[in-house]
Amino acid sequence: MAHKRGGIEMEGPDVPVAPMLDMAFQLLTFFVLTYRAAPVEGQFVMNLLPPQAATAMAAAAAEPSASNDLPASLRTLPVVLRGDDQGRLAQVSIADLDVSNDPKALAEELDRHFLDPDAPFDQTLIKVDPNLRYSDLMTIIDAFTDAFVRAKKEPKLSFDELRAGDGA
Repeated sequence: MAHKRGGIEMEGPDVPVAPMLDMAFQLLTFFVLTYRAAPVEGQFVMNLLPPQAATAMAAAAAEPSASNDLPASLRTLPVVLRGDDQGRLAQVSIADLDVSNDPKALAEELDRHFLDPDAPFDQTLIKVDPNLRYSDLMTIIDAFTDAFVRAKKEPKLSFDELRAGDGA
């Protein structure tokens, strides 16, 4: 193959294109036929061990003791989040006490638990209705995180799925 540039003929290498195209289409066909798409990522279920109290909460409240001496199950603040039929947040229960869905009322109740030096709670177990919207859950998580920050404690949140027999 000769090219003419400024009156001087230059010869370039003769590269056969047809075999390269054949190889490219063979590779393309191989990868298309052997490709296995990964299953679509959807909602995943986390199976955690069910929380079991070591002692009744009422018995632990009567005993004067430092919070570090208490077992983890007694330092855990139980929270239940229930959703309505449309998945909106319908009920928030903190330590078996129903709290308003209002963010200000929720913040006051959380401060009451986390800012009290006599309260043993330094972590939270949130039982979540499986029908609850993700955005409503994130609003509650933000409220708890803010409460931990105000109390100058490290945020410790655990989650469990709310089952039919849990709570009232």
